[in-house]
Amino acid sequence: MYGSKIGILSRSRGALVFEYSPEALERGVGSPLLSVSMPTRSRPYRGEAPSAFFEGLLPEGEARRLIAYDFGVDEHDVLGLLKAIGLDCAGALVAIPEGETPPDPGKQELVTDAQIADRLRNLRFAPLGVDQRVRVSLAGKQEKLLLSASGDGWGLPVDGAPSTHIVKPAHPLLADTLANEALCMNVARHLGIVAAGVEVRTFEGIPALVIERYDRSPSDGRHPVARVHQEDLCQAHALDPQRKYEERGGPSLRRCAETIQLWAREPKEVERLLDIVTLNVLVGNADAHAKNLSLLHAASGQVRLAPAYGVMATRHYLGVSTIPGMFVNGIQDISDIRSEDLVSEAVSWGMDRDVAEDRVGRVLAGAREAIRVAAGETQPPESLVALLLRRARVLAP
Repeated sequence: MYGSKIGILSRSRGALVFEYSPEALERGVGSPLLSVSMPTRSRPYRGEAPSAFFEGLLPEGEARRLIAYDFGVDEHDVLGLLKAIGLDCAGALVAIPEGETPPDPGKQELVTDAQIADRLRNLRFAPLGVDQRVRVSLAGKQEKLLLSASGDGWGLPVDGAPSTHIVKPAHPLLADTLANEALCMNVARHLGIVAAGVEVRTFEGIPALVIERYDRSPSDGRHPVARVHQEDLCQAHALDPQRKYEERGGPSLRRCAETIQLWAREPKEVERLLDIVTLNVLVGNADAHAKNLSLLHAASGQVRLAPAYGVMATRHYLGVSTIPGMFVNGIQDISDIRSEDLVSEAVSWGMDRDVAEDRVGRVLAGAREAIRVAAGETQPPESLVALLLRRARVLAP
């Protein structure tokens, strides 16, 4: 991490073991260097915490099975999978076999739009664009391609070079997913909510959503792209990714808020969490689970809430669950949540009611204008825009 060896991941009697290096311990005991669930200490971490954290770096479902097959590794072998594809992970980590030299972060292999289109068509057979030189890992089930951007154009993150963008093709079963996510993310931007940058682009006839990675610091022409460490809220609570939904034993919003309060030590970060929760309720995003909230770790040790990402109006789709990924004021149907529930939820975190009312009210007051402006930028289906405007009217305080 940041050019220094911070620890060793190994396996003992079937359990994962993570031990901080002497270099990491120089920061002092109790630093959330890797994860707030594993502050620096001289004793190794064994079992649940390292398993949850490192499991959370890997893809899920069919993508994971295919990658495991291609590299001759058991799909349940976290250590083996990280050895195979851990050269570019979420956050600032690079996972390499002990004794190997960290890769050169400045490498890039330029690709044309036609080559990107070929890789998008082939994602079902080569998830994330992984091959013998593109050794990248990213959580989630949805098909996606990782690319690097520079002043020279698009490139492949080969031989351990950091990717800078996530490219998602349209969902094969749900209509308008690209316009949906682009609209919702741009609504966030127009509401003043810090969110990952997105753009719908076409590569040789194949449309895709291009997402800027917030865990990368772009090149300034003199320095290469830098990784910025992060962890999602499942990793922060030492929970397996399968428990990302509250109804399946995942963390509540209150628990997430308490973790942010404990480690960020800045009241504005919890207020930003309320902004993101209000945004998800506004657009009808019932899939806002614990892996869609993250903490950013600066090299200085400062912890803060990551930008909003992965926001989509799931209420646009018939048959998709309306149970929120994390309940709001105990309510388990996103269609039943009102502005007063958002305020009560924030009050349960310890937030002053006046502050909560002001924060929720500010987001909802600007909602309809933000939706109209964002719609003009992305040209989404009229039915989707109508849904968001209708929700904004119902939620208006």
